[in-house]
Amino acid sequence: MKNFMKELRIHTLIGDIQQCGVDGMNKKGIQEQLAQQYVNPDSDITMNEFGNILDREYAKVEAWRASRKAN
Repeated sequence: MKNFMKELRIHTLIGDIQQCGVDGMNKKGIQEQLAQQYVNPDSDITMNEFGNILDREYAKVEAWRASRKAN
């Protein structure tokens, strides 16, 4: 059950990162807003995991932004 809850939090984190990116936040702003919420003993998400997820998802946000500018 603990593993399921961590996966659910990661899924929610991904959605929150994407939404912040769509709303125009930069990577540092997203980290400042979400890190404390997701990196805590209750979530079992480490700062390293958070950083990896943020890097991956923010790259998707940047690609989305670039595709919108190209159209």
